[in-house]
Amino acid sequence: MTPLSGETELTTPSSARILQLSDTHLMAESGGRLVGIDTDQSLAAVCRLIAGQERVDALLLTGDLAGDESEKAYERLCTLIEPLGIPSFWLPGNHDAIWQASHPLAHYFRRNIGLSHWDIVMLNTQQPGAVAGLLAESELLALREAVQQAIKTDRPLLVATHHPLMPVGCAWLDEQNVRNASEALDLLIPLGNRAVVVSGHVHQDSVQAHRGVQCMTAPSTCVQFAPGSAQFQVDDVAPGCRLLALHEDGQWEADVLRVVDETFTVDLTSRGYA
Repeated sequence: MTPLSGETELTTPSSARILQLSDTHLMAESGGRLVGIDTDQSLAAVCRLIAGQERVDALLLTGDLAGDESEKAYERLCTLIEPLGIPSFWLPGNHDAIWQASHPLAHYFRRNIGLSHWDIVMLNTQQPGAVAGLLAESELLALREAVQQAIKTDRPLLVATHHPLMPVGCAWLDEQNVRNASEALDLLIPLGNRAVVVSGHVHQDSVQAHRGVQCMTAPSTCVQFAPGSAQFQVDDVAPGCRLLALHEDGQWEADVLRVVDETFTVDLTSRGYA
């Protein structure tokens, strides 16, 4: 499994601004397309969007970074992201390679990120050979320890995963969520509304709640999936990302930012991709 390890401490203002990017799907060669969209071009557009923000304290890249497990895709991801000068932390998705701790880019896969007023725990839902997600015992242990620490220190907790912990209302996607998500949600219940979960995988903006725990998914930086669809269906909504404002009192705000300076044409007739 792609390892998540170590802790990073970031000094952030009273309201930390975190951007979640997800499902970049970069291919082996520059100009590779997913359902008609050049994924390098769409990510570059999202990076311009980020560069125009007043301040961003960290980037969370929540999986499916590559579309074909190619090393070249991860190298180009660095080329696009690093000029922003923002600390970035990555998760693997079901389309990503399975790395060892010795991989030269493994330092992006951190387990814990401490902000001045919030904690972030990154959880790996990648399940080798499967599209659906699963939290291994090591991931549940990491979540349990993060929750215990949050209770002890009275600090709010942001949890990041690739696969969602809750259904989003798309039958074909809901079959792919985290198989043991209920265990993770049960661990978060004691935190109530002081726990927020952000996920990717579903290529759409959605919001759910479980006994006070807020769960959200983010749009993709490339192709969007149509909300409420029973079978594979893409949408013509622009690429984007999710902005989170995490306040020192435990309150938070979320918004979706979308590309407006460039138009991307998606193949609306597509019936799926590998």
